[in-house]
Amino acid sequence: METREANITACIERLKRDTGSDFVVLGSLDAGKRKLRWSNASGSMSKRTLLVEQKPTAGLSGTAIRSARLASTGTALSDAERFKLGEPILLAEQLRIAASIPIVKQRDVCGVLLMGRRSEEAYLSVELEEAGRIAKEMAAILLQERIF
Repeated sequence: METREANITACIERLKRDTGSDFVVLGSLDAGKRKLRWSNASGSMSKRTLLVEQKPTAGLSGTAIRSARLASTGTALSDAERFKLGEPILLAEQLRIAASIPIVKQRDVCGVLLMGRRSEEAYLSVELEEAGRIAKEMAAILLQERIF
């Protein structure tokens, strides 16, 4: 049990460090309740972040889940744009730039990694590619440990 948590935490910390993100969180799909639940955050400013549940079709994460591809804001979002996007984590963590990377298990999306910056500095393509590689590693960890 400790190994699983340690591997997940290490992956999240590496994603945060290697992409220059201020915040990274793992989200898993709860098919029974049709919700996306957040766990294992790094860089969190709000104690409420891990209590947030959202529709799996909402926001940037919902786009990544539906398309099974990385979804990114590209440019810094204003407060109104963050609210309109419908991703509550962006508001709670005051993220201006964000990207959501799907975690794919046997062709099905079982979760997402949401990463973001509180600055207006957009992610470079090499940082997003690295995030995709780390998401694949996370999928392998989760598959091996049978979390999802």
